[in-house]
Amino acid sequence: MDTSERDKLRAERQKAAMEGDFSPEYRPESTPAPEYRIVNAAEYSAYQLGQINRSLKEIVRLLGDKN
Repeated sequence: MDTSERDKLRAERQKAAMEGDFSPEYRPESTPAPEYRIVNAAEYSAYQLGQINRSLKEIVRLLGDKN
């Protein structure tokens, strides 16, 4: 597998994880460092806010078309 295929697969996995419900499901014996957990939560939050923003823009556009 070359670099571009690996990057594409990583991006697909990350997108799938971001589109699901936030559920870190860390086991006590393998809990990552707090910095990693914070970054993970922040990235998830940013992705979800972006999705909300796009949805709201689409709603505004559709409502504007009806007036």
